[in-house]
Amino acid sequence: MANRPLSPHLQIWRWGPHMLVSILHRASGDGLAIVGLGVLIWWLGALASGPEAYTAFQNVATSPFGYVVLVGLTWAFFTHMMSGLRHFVLDIGAGYELNANRMWSIASPIIAILLTAAFWAFMLNK
Repeated sequence: MANRPLSPHLQIWRWGPHMLVSILHRASGDGLAIVGLGVLIWWLGALASGPEAYTAFQNVATSPFGYVVLVGLTWAFFTHMMSGLRHFVLDIGAGYELNANRMWSIASPIIAILLTAAFWAFMLNK
């Protein structure tokens, strides 16, 4: 057998906030694609089907379960957006310093939570 280098493994890497942001980026993108697309298709179908179907959609969307889904989608959107902006900055070559990378890895999910709270505070007080 050849003496090839082994791929880095979880036992070698130390857990860091950048790993959490990467996982959240993938999970939020999947959630937006699957759940968000389902809600969008249901909303468009209800909109096209008439007042009764749209009222049924509104009743579910404004139920406690509906709010949990909509707040979750909003959080996923802002989490994905903040992580995407972080990666955009990394792609232009900035933010690779350890302290800057760690700070933005911690700040991006916190900013996403704050943006979600601000969005829903605005929507519910409207």
